[in-house]
Amino acid sequence: MEIFGTSGMRGKVEGKLNPLNVMKLALSFSRFLGNDGVVGLGRDARLGNEVIRYAVLSGFLSGGLDVIDFGLTSTPALLHASKGLNGSVMLTGSHTPPEIHGILLFREDTAELFGEDESAIERIFSREEIRYSSLRELGRCSTGSPLEAYKEDIRRVFPHIPKAKIVLDAGHSPSADIFKHIFPEVEFVILNEEVDGRFPNRPPEPRSEDLKRVGKIMREEGAKFGLSLDGDGDRAIFLDERGHIIQPDYLGVIFALEEASKGMKKVVCPVNTSSVVEVLKEKGVEIIYTRIGPPAMAKAIVEENAGFAFEESGKYIWPKNILYGDPAYATALLLNLEENLSELIKKLPKRYSYKKAVLCPEELKKKALKEIIERTHKINGQVLMIDGIRITLQDGSWILLRPSGTEPVFRCHIEAITHQRLNELKELALKILWESFKGAGIDWAVFY
Repeated sequence: MEIFGTSGMRGKVEGKLNPLNVMKLALSFSRFLGNDGVVGLGRDARLGNEVIRYAVLSGFLSGGLDVIDFGLTSTPALLHASKGLNGSVMLTGSHTPPEIHGILLFREDTAELFGEDESAIERIFSREEIRYSSLRELGRCSTGSPLEAYKEDIRRVFPHIPKAKIVLDAGHSPSADIFKHIFPEVEFVILNEEVDGRFPNRPPEPRSEDLKRVGKIMREEGAKFGLSLDGDGDRAIFLDERGHIIQPDYLGVIFALEEASKGMKKVVCPVNTSSVVEVLKEKGVEIIYTRIGPPAMAKAIVEENAGFAFEESGKYIWPKNILYGDPAYATALLLNLEENLSELIKKLPKRYSYKKAVLCPEELKKKALKEIIERTHKINGQVLMIDGIRITLQDGSWILLRPSGTEPVFRCHIEAITHQRLNELKELALKILWESFKGAGIDWAVFY
């Protein structure tokens, strides 16, 4: 069984994340850590986490690890509280539907496990090279709260927070109380504050209609800006003072420009990042492209000594903070900016994008990608094959076709400099996908 996808181990509690597999993964992680040390544990509100939590605890304790259980919390809060420990584990499906659960494993430096770390754990898991501790070596479990550690880290960097009003769509994540604790000066108007793993009012990933509602309430309340979080509070989509949605890539560039003004020389971003990021080169900043997902980004940050990283899903990473997305840090920075967000966005070049996911069986993804590569080699452009295939054309427009690491789909992402160019590339990309799927033996394709 292949354990890890783009980010952690994900599945259903009656399937891949059944108690036996979960406990075995916890024992494998314990063995990876030498069957000794202390790890932090947190979880989002998904209903199956009550089952997963006890299986994880059983594996860790029988593997000799001590556990500090931080309970219902956000992923960034867990990471702040786990600094100084040997690692941490978050039980979350993140932005995926409520029935999908997940286990994210983190290193002691707060980064998700790197690829070689995951491979080592895969070997332990598959070969069952686990070790059970004797009665006297069993680990112990204690409980804790991450709130003070999180607040202390943020307020050390941002001691002054101006009074402001913010609309926060907590998305039924455990984040509402966390934000109120970190920023007592801020007046929050909170939507979907109830922590509920069924996600009754909106799915874990913010939809456009939910974001529009945030914008409407912002205009009524006169808020400085707004933000909407995912199920575990590590992704954030922000809205400017007019209630307009800010594309995460654009905000990532604004953050990167801020860091460049302080001397940052390298930024990390995945291959699906907007070409707007190219403006950073004018400031002498080197752009390092990676595969999609926090593990690849964090590894590049560490290896290249980069000062910032971001991805179009709404994750913003400041290595001096934690090696993972942190909406609270982003919020603190935005509260201290002098210019309005809308004015900062106007300074960036305009791009037009299109995204589509095409259902594709897991076992046929490699074959489909091979077919795609054969059909794109004649296109005149710069080819990047870090994650799927990205072709950047002479006018700066680009097409990215890649297999998802978390779902049985192929993803199509296009960016162009004009609407007309976008439509042309859309027609080309979907034709390539359809023909490649037929060549791979897939007789159907459902677009959504």
